[in-house]
Amino acid sequence: MKLLLIYYTGTYNTRYLTDRAEKLFTARGHSVERVEIRRGTPPVDPRGFDLIGFGYPIYGFNSPLPFNRYVQSVPIRPGQKFFIYKNSGETLALNNASSRILLRRMHRRGGVFAGEYHFVMPYNIHFAFDRPFVREILDYDEKLLRIMLHCLETETVQSVPSNPLYNAAAAVVSVQKIGGSVNSFFYRVDPEKCMRCMRCVQDCPENNIRIEKGKIRFGHRCDMCMRCSFFCPADAIRIGMLQGWKVNGDYRLAEIASSPLPEKPYIDENSRGFYKCFIRTFRAIDQQYAALFGADDARAAAKSDLPAE
Repeated sequence: MKLLLIYYTGTYNTRYLTDRAEKLFTARGHSVERVEIRRGTPPVDPRGFDLIGFGYPIYGFNSPLPFNRYVQSVPIRPGQKFFIYKNSGETLALNNASSRILLRRMHRRGGVFAGEYHFVMPYNIHFAFDRPFVREILDYDEKLLRIMLHCLETETVQSVPSNPLYNAAAAVVSVQKIGGSVNSFFYRVDPEKCMRCMRCVQDCPENNIRIEKGKIRFGHRCDMCMRCSFFCPADAIRIGMLQGWKVNGDYRLAEIASSPLPEKPYIDENSRGFYKCFIRTFRAIDQQYAALFGADDARAAAKSDLPAE
């Protein structure tokens, strides 16, 4: 197959998944091209691709506004097959509604749905995930990537079902519609901490940060991806009303993924509170993975960069 992966990434979780997906696809002999969405990225021509993958992080139970705008500009033709790979820091059912805008637009254009997959990735806002938990998450993501590859190759359609109640609730709490622009009025940089490394200015996907008279200034088209504050090496950026939820520091996903799995599972049947939602998610991935590849093949594949047959 010839695949096109179109994705938006904030703190690079979706880029990580795209990197892994590309490696698995190409290992199976498929060709992959990819487009990472930033402000000003020109619309890609999807002609000639057998399959388009749309990837995005879920922000407040919704797809990011820059992602939605870009997808609207892509000239999709009737009959174009597509799939969705999205990610969030929790598996609450309300996240199921996040693709409703994309699905509606693709349906109107005659796109052919080939599947949807919801991956877990560590938080970049609210609180930082423990390293053993991140390692376990990445293992389950790898399993789900292999499941996704198998389903796409065999034309087995797997969906993430929503319903009108979830759709309505997600629409109501779509914080990005005004939240980013409002909160950006309260962004500040601590001049005592700031190293003037310019990373925030250079890396902002919306080109929303500038340096003016030696000071870091913020515009008002922020989409709250948290890239600037998350990766600031001096932890110098204050993110307004969300400051109490700020997470600072690169998880170093590739490094964690190459480390051994925890001896004891981080999520088990006794997990409670916030972590309880992962029990069903991880169990379902384990069951589907074993059913597709067998327990022995699954264990071997988890230690390899090659997809299970």
